[in-house]
Amino acid sequence: MSKLPKKREQSPCGRPRENAVKLTRESMVLIALCGVDLVSTLLLLRTNTAREGNPIMAFYLRHGIGTFVLAKLTLIFLPVFIAEWSKQYRPKFVRLMLRAAILTYAGMYLVLFLTINVVAQTPTCPDPLIEPVRQGAGPRIP
Repeated sequence: MSKLPKKREQSPCGRPRENAVKLTRESMVLIALCGVDLVSTLLLLRTNTAREGNPIMAFYLRHGIGTFVLAKLTLIFLPVFIAEWSKQYRPKFVRLMLRAAILTYAGMYLVLFLTINVVAQTPTCPDPLIEPVRQGAGPRIP
């Protein structure tokens, strides 16, 4: 009995794929997370309801939306490309680092978004007991 050769995966144009690159789940999650960040930032900037919290990206934003988007996409896809290339040598380590990147990115996004865009824009109500202290008059006792 002879073994039949495995059928090669084909590209959309019908040619066999020699080395089809399959992204890890972690890379896809990281790309999606960064994509949501990019789109939400652009939408919120367009409506003037937020500002860029990352000082590096704020620098690129001052040079225009196109520069900002190009920098953001470069800073998304270059590390993912390096990680995907590196997984052939140390797959467990790469997956661990991608997971750490996802948690770090999501955590920093949440903290920066809340502190810069929510807390900073929330109007504060003066406390009648504390406000006179700030003005140097001492606390008012009702």
